Amino acid sequence: MGSNDLNGKHVLIESGGGVGDLIMFTPALRRLKELHPQCILTFLTIDKTADVINRLPYIDKVICIRRGRFMGRYRVLPDLVKQDYFVFTEWQPQLLFCAWLLHLPNRFSIPRTGNPLTRTLHKYITDSVSQSPNFAAQTNAKLLSETLEIKLDGDMTHCDVSIPDAFEKQAVDQLLHEIGLGKNDDFMALSPFTSADDWSLTESKRLVQMVEKKYQLPVVLLGNKDRDVSRVSRYSLLKKTNIMQLIEVIRRAKCLVSPDSGPMHIAGALSVPCVALFSRDLPSRWAPKYDCYPIYLKCECSPCSSEIFNHCPYQLKCIRDITAEMVMEKLNVILEKRI
Repeated sequence: MGSNDLNGKHVLIESGGGVGDLIMFTPALRRLKELHPQCILTFLTIDKTADVINRLPYIDKVICIRRGRFMGRYRVLPDLVKQDYFVFTEWQPQLLFCAWLLHLPNRFSIPRTGNPLTRTLHKYITDSVSQSPNFAAQTNAKLLSETLEIKLDGDMTHCDVSIPDAFEKQAVDQLLHEIGLGKNDDFMALSPFTSADDWSLTESKRLVQMVEKKYQLPVVLLGNKDRDVSRVSRYSLLKKTNIMQLIEVIRRAKCLVSPDSGPMHIAGALSVPCVALFSRDLPSRWAPKYDCYPIYLKCECSPCSSEIFNHCPYQLKCIRDITAEMVMEKLNVILEKRI
């Protein structure tokens, strides 16, 4: 490992995961470009999350799978035919079939037992993130090192995210104005919702009351779910931000409280202190390495798979039993330094 020279080569790396999955690739991609500056690096993902990384200077191009659009996956084929290496970290049967049909070189992906496309791969890779307790960014670096036969060494703990432009910052000024905050006002951000493991709205409300009483600090609610949060906080940007506006709001916050989700990873990349509420997965794997204060109850059933979590026999006690007092204890450490 470590003998391959990628300078002058076109390398495509795919991840169809969420915001956090993409951010966790950034240290390895940055180091790859440092070691092979003439490598042409393309990242393939879904349009829902692409903006999170599409302004990073070491990624030459971000291309998107347009889910829900006619022939959405096949629209990326013109970019595929230019590549010298393909690293599919998730199973993409349509694209793998096209790559095989076009005799494209160096096709690497996770094998699927019994699927004939597996036999078309030049190398098998392992879904090692879900199998290792180590920090996901470090695991991703190891995966790319082994797959591309290069050595991605050095610090993999500092992640990156796209930075909003002036227009997007002005849009956030307006959003804050609409909920009664000035662009220079201090506030804390709370994002209690994820795709599955929401934090209790009752505990969220109690936390907001504690923060307002002790620190007189507005708490801005963030997220993309239709929920009645009028009793939680009067400062709500729920379903009002796109991904770049969300990044800007988190960038301005004194701190963030969030479950293990995209906002947590954004805060980590921006060096915004975060209290991270962990449930079904491990802080050692996903919690940002700096200015992050994870809460993990270490239930006997944790960590668990998505299938078990979605039909949890324990009423999701791993997230629902996290109390406002637990969060406030962590916030005191942060806010007493920053206010």
